[in-house]
Amino acid sequence: MPPPDRIGQISRLLTFAPMIDSEACRFVLAHYDIPYCEEPHLFGWASLLSLWHGFTVRIPLLYGAGVTAAGPRQLVDLFDRTRAPSRKLLSEDKAIAQQVSADWDSFNNTFGTAVAVFAYYQLLPLRSLMTELFCSGVPAYEHWYLRRAYPSFAGLFKLLLQLNPQHAQESLATIRSTFDNLDKRLSDGRRYLTGDRFTLSDIALAASAAPVLLPPGFTAPLPTIEQMPPDMAALIAELRQTETARFVERIYLTHRANLVVNVD
Repeated sequence: MPPPDRIGQISRLLTFAPMIDSEACRFVLAHYDIPYCEEPHLFGWASLLSLWHGFTVRIPLLYGAGVTAAGPRQLVDLFDRTRAPSRKLLSEDKAIAQQVSADWDSFNNTFGTAVAVFAYYQLLPLRSLMTELFCSGVPAYEHWYLRRAYPSFAGLFKLLLQLNPQHAQESLATIRSTFDNLDKRLSDGRRYLTGDRFTLSDIALAASAAPVLLPPGFTAPLPTIEQMPPDMAALIAELRQTETARFVERIYLTHRANLVVNVD
């Protein structure tokens, strides 16, 4: 079904709130001026609810008001075709389109996975703090469950992300090399990654880098830098000195408008 040019009713965004893809979806919806109500749930349970509402286990899921789409790329594919050329996140220019596709694969997949691995390796041992952050906004029964089942919940992440010292160090190297390459790419003073227009490339980078920068406007439930373990806090302080960090902060300040609508 073609998406309406403007959703007449409030759609719901079903998320595991800390996910990079959840943040990318928030960016996409903000760019298209689409209001929504976010429904955060615990990882695992969110996928079961997504199966119920959207016939897919993939999250985040936007559903309701005649729209169903899972993940940020599906949102872009759904809404971009009805937007004016100046508002499109994809480009009809072949060279730019290829660059955006390559950036999406690099930032959302390779780099984003490295950020998730390093961050969860550092943060999951903080049981009390992470229990509260994971449960931010979720129903009370999910909070009750996680307080009692946190070791199993954390164990699922360790299994899926292969969390171990070697993988964490490899991920750290990927994070640093990505920032180094981006600093070189941005050294010509370009306004956006592909030139003069905001695209999906910029969203992919900003959403994936946010957990290791904590820029203003980043609202995903993560510890403050003062609450971070020493190695994570040191990495954030290091990366904040880069040109890429300044770029990401500007993207947040310019493009991360808050269109969440609180409804009962």
